[in-house]
Parts: sequence; structure tokens; C-alpha cells
Amino acid sequence: MKGFGDPLHYSVFRCDLTPKGRVELIAALTNLIKHDEDRVMIIDLGPADGTAEDRIEFLGVHSPEVRPNAIIV
Repeated sequence: MKGFGDPLHYSVFRCDLTPKGRVELIAALTNLIKHDEDRVMIIDLGPADGTAEDRIEFLGVHSPEVRPNAIIV
């Protein structure tokens, strides 16, 4: 996930991706994961200029300074 987004929590990354970046991310992960053991969930929270922030809620301590309106992967 390095180079694609910012870590929010163990194995949770927030990425602001172009359509091409999303395809590149999926291609990279497809070649890395063990398809019979691993699972990757990609959640599209909408455009980076939309209301993605309104769809994310934290309880307790969370990452300081996260880019607003990015996509979590």
C-alpha cells in the first residue's frame, strides 16, 4: 500500500486515487496477495471533493492529520 495511500490503522489505508490509480492499485495487489488466504476490501467513498469525510466516524484515538475527502482502501 506504500505509495498509494496513508495508513490510518493496521492494514487500513486511506487513498485518494484517480481511476488509473485504482486500476494500478488493484493490479499491484492482485499480484501480491495469496488469493486462497487473503482478502482485500476496497470501499469507494465517492469523489475526493464530495462528502467522504461525512461517511467516516472514529471512536477513541485515531490518526492525526488525515487528508480530507480521500478514499479509504
